[in-house]
Amino acid sequence: MMHIGIIGCGGMGTHHAKVISEMHDLTLVGVADSIKEKADQVAGELFTTAFEDYRDLISCVDAVMICTPPFERTQIVIDCAQAGVHIFVEKPIALDLESADRMLAAAEKADVIFMIGYVLRFTHPFQILHETFAKGKLGRLVNCWTRRYMPYDTSNRWYGDQSKSGGVELDFASHDIDWLRWVGGEVRQVCGRVERVRPGIQADEHVHAVMLFDKGMGSVDASWAPGLSDSSIGILGTKGSMIVDRDGTIRQKIGEEEETVIRPRKGETIQKHFVRCATQKRTPKVTGYDGRAALEIVLAIQESSMAGHSVEVEHKSK
Repeated sequence: MMHIGIIGCGGMGTHHAKVISEMHDLTLVGVADSIKEKADQVAGELFTTAFEDYRDLISCVDAVMICTPPFERTQIVIDCAQAGVHIFVEKPIALDLESADRMLAAAEKADVIFMIGYVLRFTHPFQILHETFAKGKLGRLVNCWTRRYMPYDTSNRWYGDQSKSGGVELDFASHDIDWLRWVGGEVRQVCGRVERVRPGIQADEHVHAVMLFDKGMGSVDASWAPGLSDSSIGILGTKGSMIVDRDGTIRQKIGEEEETVIRPRKGETIQKHFVRCATQKRTPKVTGYDGRAALEIVLAIQESSMAGHSVEVEHKSK
């Protein structure tokens, strides 16, 4: 039976802890947070043990889900790796490539699973679009895109500090960037713009970027700026297209066939996938190197926005 712990008892840590506590064939050993009151609250709700120091927790577990902010994460990941503990890290992997590389090196040296929490790869309908395209049913990629507008006032939270969150392009849109890369392959070139909309805001609130793959292109359009909520996700290929409606259903048209509507069913959750990979020592669907690639693309978008022209993307392959 696997023994698992949660480090970081904010919103995502609490969510993961609740899901893990309801799973079979594993034990939620405890939850850790440097703010002891947070750990105590989550532990009390889930009948587990609270830890103020994560190092006391990792000595008792086989795997951890690390849900601390990216600016408080690097040493935690390294310590877990050196303890031989399998690691799930909430997105983004880091704020800079040097920190990402230090974590990757530690995990590789220790030969532990290192997974990143890009949940769109597990979320239907995103997964169905990818699977259909990967099977060749849509033909060669012409364009894939996401637009997700989620008005959110970050001014009183750490998300509102660019140096801590990386702005909407890293904290939020990197989900979309990871999915687009999953569909289209490595991004070779980007042209993008980031914006701050509200007066006095200290973090980017809007991002729009076009990405070129070896074949085809993709675009991401994401926003925390005030206004209306909206979403659009789709893939256009040479043989057909798929577009996700707001209710989560998928419209699909391939060749001369009639348009069909797909109503996705839930698949494997990201928590179950991590536990399965850690138990069976399998490569996860989203590796640490996938997390690094998403970070590289975000940094290239930021560079493009500052420079006013497209930027080549360099990739560290694994």
